[in-house]
Amino acid sequence: MATNVSPTSDIRAGESDRKAVIRKLSLEVAAGEVRLPSLPDIAARVQQVLEDPRAARTRVAQVIGADAALAARILRLANSAFLNPSTQQIPDLQQAVTRLGTQLVRCTAMAFSVQQMELDNGDASLRPHIRQLWRVGALVAAIAYVLARETRAAKPDEALMTGLMHNIGELYITVGAPGRADFDGESEAWKQLIREWHPQIAGSILTHWKFPRAIIAAVADQNTENPETGSTSGLTDVLVAAVALGSSVLHHEPLDDIVTANPAFERLRLSAEDCKRLLASAAAQITALRAALAST
Repeated sequence: MATNVSPTSDIRAGESDRKAVIRKLSLEVAAGEVRLPSLPDIAARVQQVLEDPRAARTRVAQVIGADAALAARILRLANSAFLNPSTQQIPDLQQAVTRLGTQLVRCTAMAFSVQQMELDNGDASLRPHIRQLWRVGALVAAIAYVLARETRAAKPDEALMTGLMHNIGELYITVGAPGRADFDGESEAWKQLIREWHPQIAGSILTHWKFPRAIIAAVADQNTENPETGSTSGLTDVLVAAVALGSSVLHHEPLDDIVTANPAFERLRLSAEDCKRLLASAAAQITALRAALAST
């Protein structure tokens, strides 16, 4: 006797399966089994040399210099208007590494690898989504840098790194979940599932990559609603506000509604009008920083 299964049951079953997949991915990451496919070897080499406390700046520069595209990225970022306001250009990698510091070099190498996944991944269906994740990360990073600089709620370079890495969990889900090609056709329930889980997965990944605790905490807590007084950091608030403003820029959402609905803006003492002025006055700077983080 045939059993009739309703479309609703199929949908629920599919969502249940995908929730199980995300839980499995989360457990893998928590166990240290970070497997982002197609990351260039250069990222692993940079990670390794940065973990060696005995490695001199010259050695770090030599490793980076083995990849012309990454070397160009590091130099461009070190010479960006935000990080090098003087007119004197930094001509070599060793000076650039000194200017950026260990953590920002690490973050730039990882961000570079994310972009390379777009180019090198064998699954062509993933590329548009990976490209969009990168664009969002770069935009959030640039806005976070500006917010941290203007509000002094966090260190600008930490805010930049936090913004770049804030959606690394979503990337992990993207490349790890089966049936991932039809991103445009995904159900709202599946998208909500990703939104709920990706910060936790990102926090585990950044822990595995030995990022600073403040950055790990900010990324992991980015979806926390109405945290207890004193339990949230300035860096977390900067990231949450940057994500919200980035969404406003990308989707043309009204700033008044976004600012009113998000307590992070109140803690940063930013009104909707403050945000409008900030985005308008820093538009050229945000564009320049995004360009510095973009591919050659």
